Amino acid sequence: MISSQSGAAGGHLTYYRQHGISPVRYGYADLGAHFERRDSLYRSLGLPAVAFRGVRVLEVAAGSGQNSLYVAACQPAAYDLVEPNPAGQRDIRAAYAGLSLDHTPPRLFTEQFEAFAADGLYDIVLCENWLGSLPHELELIRKLAGLVAPGGVLVLTVVPLSGFFANIVRKLLALRAVDRADPFEQQVTQLVQMFGPHLSTIANMTRSHEDWVKDCLLNPHYLNVALPLDTLLDTIGGQMEVLATFPRFTADWRWFKALTGEARQFNAHTLDACRSHTLSFVDYRRLFAPRPAALNADLEDAFAGFHRSALAWQEAAATADDGGRAGHDREISDRLAAIAAVLAQADAELGEAVSEAAAVWRQAAITADAVCGMRKFAGLFGRETVYVSLTRPA
Repeated sequence: MISSQSGAAGGHLTYYRQHGISPVRYGYADLGAHFERRDSLYRSLGLPAVAFRGVRVLEVAAGSGQNSLYVAACQPAAYDLVEPNPAGQRDIRAAYAGLSLDHTPPRLFTEQFEAFAADGLYDIVLCENWLGSLPHELELIRKLAGLVAPGGVLVLTVVPLSGFFANIVRKLLALRAVDRADPFEQQVTQLVQMFGPHLSTIANMTRSHEDWVKDCLLNPHYLNVALPLDTLLDTIGGQMEVLATFPRFTADWRWFKALTGEARQFNAHTLDACRSHTLSFVDYRRLFAPRPAALNADLEDAFAGFHRSALAWQEAAATADDGGRAGHDREISDRLAAIAAVLAQADAELGEAVSEAAAVWRQAAITADAVCGMRKFAGLFGRETVYVSLTRPA
């Protein structure tokens, strides 16, 4: 779920307000099942339901507010939501109007987080699927961390470039396929038809194909949500220690009598473990044996280079720089071929899937038939969203 916060020009909020949308709503007919998912997630991050009870909680970029219902039902002492998107605010109010469970009514702040002035520190601060690696956004991550009380917990999401890779490819294909001069809803319909076969491979998808297309393929800020774990840890520094991640990819064998002052060391250990699982982030359907982080360094560099090329291509397309775009066309083609070759050395199926995407990219025009007809790449989605909880020493 990508929420609408952003003070940067062209960010989520500008886009959402332009089209009057809040494409972050979950489709849930069973509130109990929705609560079970949230409970399972938070427990995996070291926050069982009792951790929310009677404490101060802040959630920034609350989106539609549907995820916040679970936290409110845990009955914190105070619960503040920050969401500046008018469409999201309407969804939040509607969600709570229909909630019959005992809960803590939240205070809704409608300003952007940049202008939000807290009246104290919070025991738990939550912020999912909003902030990326832009300098302005890294400052906001520091602001979030600064609102956590001693002994408190911050929950954020990171987007590893390995997990982001497959959807970067889809984003580029979509930008080539649509005419941005067409009416917005016409573009949405076109891309839903084009990528529907891909999205239909995802088990337990919680939002509509239309909302996914609006939030990812047509959102001009989407490529900026990339936030590698090392960037997050460099930004927060030694102020906070990783408590847990979801999915979990590291074990903690430290001696309990020697934990004092080890935040930086364990953060580095967590990062090294993350880098050893690069292949498992590429494809959410499969688990690959961990490899020494050094063996994955070239692959990580290749994904980072591809992301840079995608941003450059999008900028050239937005400014009608046809010469620059043609150069980036070739650059993206070359990078896809290189990534396919490296992946093929580790796993033939991954290599074939990316080779198929590279072949479609090389076509003179991106057609619905070409994208719908993908057989090997269609089901390739990465572990794009990784949850991280961090704690501030008491």
